[in-house]
Amino acid sequence: MKRFLLLLSALLLSASFCEARKLPAETLGTVKYEIRYKWGAINAKVASIDLSLNADKWENHHTYHSKAVIKTSAVFSLFIGADMAAECQIEQSDLQPLYFINPHKKGGKDVCFTFIYNRKTKNIESTFQDVKATSTKNFPMDGKTYDLLSVIQFVRFLDASSKKNVDINLLLGEDRYPGVLTYEGKDTQKFPGRETDRFVLRLTGRGVMENGSGNELTFWRSTGSDRNIVGLEAPINPGFMTILIKE
Repeated sequence: MKRFLLLLSALLLSASFCEARKLPAETLGTVKYEIRYKWGAINAKVASIDLSLNADKWENHHTYHSKAVIKTSAVFSLFIGADMAAECQIEQSDLQPLYFINPHKKGGKDVCFTFIYNRKTKNIESTFQDVKATSTKNFPMDGKTYDLLSVIQFVRFLDASSKKNVDINLLLGEDRYPGVLTYEGKDTQKFPGRETDRFVLRLTGRGVMENGSGNELTFWRSTGSDRNIVGLEAPINPGFMTILIKE
């Protein structure tokens, strides 16, 4: 479930990948969400997320800095761990990721995932560190591989009218999972009184949860100029997780 929360935070943070652009001011700032677990009659709040996106500079790059702060509810913190945070840097010119870091606790121990997108070597350098050891992996930079936070830019700012299906590789933990993002059209039913764009991300490998579930995620994007993610759902066996924007 902790891994799912990290992914949700991520799915909550482009138009063209080679055209330099500046994001509209209304897409920047902090948005608040709450995550709920639903199974039968159970509908419990699991955590809240403050997700921010702001202009920044990093390593001589003009970037967008995104940070997700996840605060778990008192009861569920016993099962999914303490509060956590993740942050990334995204190149302004093409909205491609440059850096990602996610320190958190797993099994009561401090661990940290770091991804460096090295444009000189054309590799993504993945590092996992805990109290015992440090392991590294390299993945090729292919222009369609994203970490837990930068993938939101792809979702929020994708021009849905130009492509209905887009291949995406998602960096999750120490592995990379291939998937397909599908735009499924306008939706006026899920959120009465509000029109949204509906997308489904289907991971073709194992699921995002430790038990292999949750490999299909459905989310709804605002059709307004802010392009915020309004809601997201994913099955996790049993039940499903849902995330809703706080109005």
